Amino acid sequence: MLGKHGAPRVVLVNLPVPQIDDDQRQAPGGLVALATYVRAHGYEAEICDLAGTPAEQLTPEHLPEAEVYGLSLYTATCYLAYGFAACLRQARPEAFLVAGGPHASAVPEEVLAHGFDAVVCGEGEEALVAILDHLARGERAAVPDLIRARPIEDLDALPFPDYSGLCDMRRYSRRIAGLPVMALDSSRGCANRCRFCNSRVMERGCWRPRSPESVLQEVRQHHEAGWRAFRFNDDSFLADRLRASEICRLLRPLDLKFRIFCRAEDLAAPGLCDALAEAGCVHVGVGIESLDPSMLARMAKAQRVSVIQEGLARARAAGLLTRGFFIVGFPGETDETVARTLDALPHLALDEATCYPCLPYPGTDLAVRPSSYGITWIDPDYSKYIQAGHERSTGYLLATRSFGPEQVRCWRDQFLQAFDRLGIAWSDQLGIVT
Repeated sequence: MLGKHGAPRVVLVNLPVPQIDDDQRQAPGGLVALATYVRAHGYEAEICDLAGTPAEQLTPEHLPEAEVYGLSLYTATCYLAYGFAACLRQARPEAFLVAGGPHASAVPEEVLAHGFDAVVCGEGEEALVAILDHLARGERAAVPDLIRARPIEDLDALPFPDYSGLCDMRRYSRRIAGLPVMALDSSRGCANRCRFCNSRVMERGCWRPRSPESVLQEVRQHHEAGWRAFRFNDDSFLADRLRASEICRLLRPLDLKFRIFCRAEDLAAPGLCDALAEAGCVHVGVGIESLDPSMLARMAKAQRVSVIQEGLARARAAGLLTRGFFIVGFPGETDETVARTLDALPHLALDEATCYPCLPYPGTDLAVRPSSYGITWIDPDYSKYIQAGHERSTGYLLATRSFGPEQVRCWRDQFLQAFDRLGIAWSDQLGIVT
């Protein structure tokens, strides 16, 4: 179906994640950003959010008629996406199917083999508009089947994601102190190169910030619409400490509540935690991974245990709720490295924590060069690539020359027992930030 003036109309599809307890935490912000950008360039776009739909009930009948369908692929749900795309191809053979997202960026050739007309690796705004331009001119054959999108440098030039008319915001469950949450990005990418991280597969380039004034303008727009709680999705909100301090200064008069993700060494910067608290920050999530120096080095985490301790202590002193993320079973892990982490755990100012096994996501160095890490086996079942699923379930997906899945399961159980013993809540069990 063509939109007005014969231009192609696009529907962006968010698929459910059956493996987790609640896949309707927040609106699919990446797709909202895409749809907003497409609309700003004169094309009709809408989002079909199928989160919460039982997998067995997924059919193309859920989707409105369109000429172009875009699916965002994640590793854990790629099989679901492949099956849905096949059904969509059969039901609407003339439609143009585009895949994007982390899994598509990591293994584009695999995704192409499952019936997609094009795969976009990396950020999709400019690539999707280029596809629509070709289709509008009747140049379907001119669209490359594999598009490696360049990272967008000037994020301030992008329109603010416009959720109105794209998502029913009443359906999403994220809360901060009981308030519904609006999520946004103040930056893209990450300057760090941790060896386990799958953020790198999006080929997003180096860290790119929005200006503090742009962030304030977007937050204020939502504030005027009645939003009072915010989640900054940034991999590292504090990557530029001066910029973060300026954002805090600008947000302070709005009387907000918000949460961020960051690195512990940035929390250790004098005065920064106080600035966050004064601006309305109530929660910080910190990737700790390990408290054993040798494991931090193996992961290329580039952090000292003493700095992790100092950063979390400063956060707690400022009144911020702290959540730590741990990884167990990275190649090189031993009983001794686990014991050193658990011995140091009581000395961390943690309110909440999560621990999951090392997952060798497609596209990461672990998956691309497994023998370099001593990995002897990687589970090929992508549906198991879940960090925290139903009832704290997860995937034990690799073996090395020195340990296997059952050993990692045992180590993770030790972490969970330590959390319980120390009164550290699991993830969002406190109910203050969900």
